[in-house]
Amino acid sequence: MKKKYLLQTLGAVMIAGSSVAQINTQNPFPIPEGSKAVSANISGNGQHAIVGIEKDGQTRYISFTKSGGSFANPSENNPLNDLIDKKSVKPLDPSLSVDGSQIYFAADNGSGNTDIYVIRRQNGKWSDMTALGDSINTAAQERYPAIAPDGNTLYFTRIAQASKGVTIPDSRCGTLYMSTHKTDGSWTRAKDIPEPVTLGCDAAPYVAPDSRTIYFASIRKEGREDFDIYYTYRPDARTWMIPIPIDTINGQYHDLMPAYDYDGKQFYYLHSEKKTDYLAKADIPSNFMPKAITRYSGKTIDRTTKKPLGTDIKVNDAFSSITLAQFNSDEITGEYDFFLNGETPVFIDFSHPGYSHNIVETTPNKQENKQDYDFFDNLDLQLNVFDSDMFDALESDIHIKSNGKDTTIKINPIATGRYKMTLPIGNNYAFNITKDLYTDYDFNLDLSQVVLFESVEKDAELISSKILLHVEVRGLDPGETADVSIVDLSTISRYTTSKTTGTDGNTEFWLRKGDLYQVNIAKKGYTMYNQTTALGVKDLAVSKMQNTNGQQVDMSNVSITSDETINLDGSVTIHAEIKKMAEGVKMELQNINFETNSSTLNPSSYEQLDMLVDNLKMNSDIKIELSAHTDDVGADAYNFKLSDQRAAAVAEYLIAKGIAKSRIISKGYGKTQPLVPNTSDENRAKNRRVELKVISTDNQ
Repeated sequence: MKKKYLLQTLGAVMIAGSSVAQINTQNPFPIPEGSKAVSANISGNGQHAIVGIEKDGQTRYISFTKSGGSFANPSENNPLNDLIDKKSVKPLDPSLSVDGSQIYFAADNGSGNTDIYVIRRQNGKWSDMTALGDSINTAAQERYPAIAPDGNTLYFTRIAQASKGVTIPDSRCGTLYMSTHKTDGSWTRAKDIPEPVTLGCDAAPYVAPDSRTIYFASIRKEGREDFDIYYTYRPDARTWMIPIPIDTINGQYHDLMPAYDYDGKQFYYLHSEKKTDYLAKADIPSNFMPKAITRYSGKTIDRTTKKPLGTDIKVNDAFSSITLAQFNSDEITGEYDFFLNGETPVFIDFSHPGYSHNIVETTPNKQENKQDYDFFDNLDLQLNVFDSDMFDALESDIHIKSNGKDTTIKINPIATGRYKMTLPIGNNYAFNITKDLYTDYDFNLDLSQVVLFESVEKDAELISSKILLHVEVRGLDPGETADVSIVDLSTISRYTTSKTTGTDGNTEFWLRKGDLYQVNIAKKGYTMYNQTTALGVKDLAVSKMQNTNGQQVDMSNVSITSDETINLDGSVTIHAEIKKMAEGVKMELQNINFETNSSTLNPSSYEQLDMLVDNLKMNSDIKIELSAHTDDVGADAYNFKLSDQRAAAVAEYLIAKGIAKSRIISKGYGKTQPLVPNTSDENRAKNRRVELKVISTDNQ
C-alpha cells in the first residue's frame, strides 16, 4: 500500500530562518562536577527524567522528579545503575514511558551488537531486564528506543553495516523502525518508516505526549557531517508529514537526543558547540509543538483501607471495544497520568485483581481531567428465595462453591426467604438452592470478571414439584361438560385454577406436590362436588399446612377424599360423583366446622358455605333440608339439641347470603344416623357432619 506524505506549508518551513541555536538554558539538570551529560529523556507526563552522565569514560544515570515546576531530587539510585553494578550491563539511550514506570534501553546482547530491552516497576520494585524479542531485535544493532506515551508504538533506530563503497557520515546513523504492541503483550514485526521520513542516517527518535508528533536527529544535507533535529507528524496510522528541521535550535554542530517537557512546554536536547557537548533547554516554535491532547490523572485507592492501589488501565473504543491503549497506576502511590488523542468516545477501564472495576465513559476534550477512584474487594449479595407460582418467600438451604470448591461464606438470614452474604471479588461462585418439594435452583455469579457494583440483589424462583391430577366427573348426561375448580388450601392466597371438562367428563391439572387441595365441581341441575385431596401425600400436605404463616392448623375436621386412585406413573385420579337434582338426593357438605360444643360456625366453613350459596342460586327451583349430625359422645338430648342448633346456624348463614328462607328446612338428628360405626376418633369425625337433601324440585 502506498504511503501518504504531507508537505509542510511554506510559512512553517521558513520560520525563524536563523541557523544559530536559540538556547535558554545550558545544562538544565544539575550535573556532578567533572561529569558530562551524554543523554536525557523525559517521561510523557513531564514528571520524570533520566540523564546519562559520563565521567572517567564510564556512563551512569541520574533520575530526576519534577518539583515546583523544575526537575529536582537527583538520585543515582535507579535500576539502570543497578544493572551496571550487579550485571555489568551497559545500558544505552534509555527512554521512559509516559509515567516513568517502564524504561526501554539498548544494551550489548553478548555478541557485540545491541538489542532493545525493557524493565518495569512492579509493586515498588523493578523487574529484571527483558529483551523485546526477535520481532524487534536482529543481528544488526538496535538502538535509541522511544516508547510512545500511549504505550502502543515503539520507535527505534536499526544500524546496519554499510555496503561496500558507501560512506556513513556518523557511526550512529541508522534507519528508523517502528513496532506496535499487541494485546497479548508481544510486539509486531518491526517495519522501517518509509522515505522521506527516514533516509538512512537517522537516530534518537522521541515521541511527544500526543503520540503522533515525533522528533528525531538526522544527517540529510549533502556534505554535512553533523546531526540536526527534525520534526514530523502522523495525522493517522498511514500518513506521515515530510520531516522539517527545527532551525531555531539546530546549531553548527551536532544536535541530538531530543526530548519534550510537557509541563514546561520546552525542548531538551544534546547540543554541541566546537565539539563540546552539553544538555540544552530551548523554547520551541508553536509550529513544532505537539498537538493538543487530553490528560487524565489522579489516584486509585482501596475503598476500605484508603491505601493506594496499583491498577491496570485499558482504554477501549466505545463502539468497537478495541483496546486503544494500556497504562498503569503506581503500586506505591496509586497515581496515574496518561494522555489520549482523538475526539470519539472511549471507555477507560481501571482494574486490579481481586477488586472491582471502574469503567469511565469519556470523550477526550483536550483538557486536564483529574479524578481519584476507589475500589472494593467484596460484593454484598442479597438473595431472595420465593415460590415461582405463589411468590411466597421460602426458607431454603443454600450451598456455595467458589472456583469449584466448597467455601465457608457466611449466610445471614434477614427475613423469611431473604439472605445476605459477602463475597470476595475475584472468584466464580456456584450457588445451589434446595428445598423439600421443590426443584433445585442453580446459578453462577462470576466475580472473576468485571465487577462494577458493591451490592447486588438476586431473585431465586423455586419451582415446586408437580403431580398430575386427573378428574373424572361421573353422573353427567352423555355429551355434557362441567366446571372444575381447584383451590390450593396450603397457600396464603388460596390460589385457584379452573377448567371445563371435555364431553367425556374428564380434565386434568398439574398441581404442586405436598399441597392440600379442594376440588369443586359446579353444574346447573346437578349436586355440587366438594372434596379435599393431598394427591396421595397427606403427611406432606398436613406438614405444609401447619407451616403456612407459621400457624398450627387443626386438620381433624378436614376430610381427605377417598374418591382418589394413585396410578402407577405417580399421577392421581379423582372419581367425582355428581347427581342430578331430584327429590331425595343427598349431598354431604365437606369442611363445615363449628366451635367445640357450640353451634357457632368456624370461619373456616365460610368458603364451603359460599360455594353452596352459589349452587343454590344456580338451581333456584329446588327446596332443601339441612340436617346436622353428631357422634355418639354425650347424652341423646344434648346431641339432638346441638345438632338442631347447628343445622339452624347453617340455614341462617345461607339466608343471610340471599337464599330465600322458604327454600330451607333445618333439622338436627343427633347421633341417630351415623355414616360409619362410632368405633374410632376418625369414624366419629366422619359422623359429625352437615348434609343437604333435596325435598322438592319445584320452588313455586
